[in-house]
Amino acid sequence: MKCYTQKRFIEIVKNADIIYGEVSLNAAVRIPARVRKKSLLEKLEKITTEQAAMGFYGSVSKDKKGRRILKVL
Repeated sequence: MKCYTQKRFIEIVKNADIIYGEVSLNAAVRIPARVRKKSLLEKLEKITTEQAAMGFYGSVSKDKKGRRILKVL
């Protein structure tokens, strides 16, 4: 996972083909969940600079079909 600035993270989200987050079912089980790109971009653009000071964490990779996959923390 890398830390990105708000502007850079928005660029990464726009270029991603598939976006995953993590959902915690209980203390021991976490599963990946798809995130809608449109709703994520809307929420990211509403964040103020004071709120974005902590950074955004994610991991970008490609699958065997060549799609860009973003995993958001």
